[in-house]
Amino acid sequence: MKNITTKADFDSELQGGAGRMILFYSGWCHFCTEFLPVFEKSAILAPGAFARLCVDDLPDIEHKFGVEVVPSVLFFKDGRLVNRLDGVLGRGLTGEKLQEFADACGIKAAR
Repeated sequence: MKNITTKADFDSELQGGAGRMILFYSGWCHFCTEFLPVFEKSAILAPGAFARLCVDDLPDIEHKFGVEVVPSVLFFKDGRLVNRLDGVLGRGLTGEKLQEFADACGIKAAR
């Protein structure tokens, strides 16, 4: 799974037609640190389809896509945002919600 650390990394991830699930997270967020292992486990079957982006490092990208709660997972296809799974304020995200989201996006993820 790719760790996006620059705008160039982000732009590179969006190249091509394959779908990409990108986790927007923060290092200070308790819910993010709990969710990150779940996201990484899900990426085992399709590591090229999963990436993560720390909003602390790339706030311009966070703002561009209207990410207001972390963790959130955004699904891009053909370079465009086509679906999103926003975290719930004060609760974060669950593995079950991620699995449902991956299924809806047509991404095979480890259960």
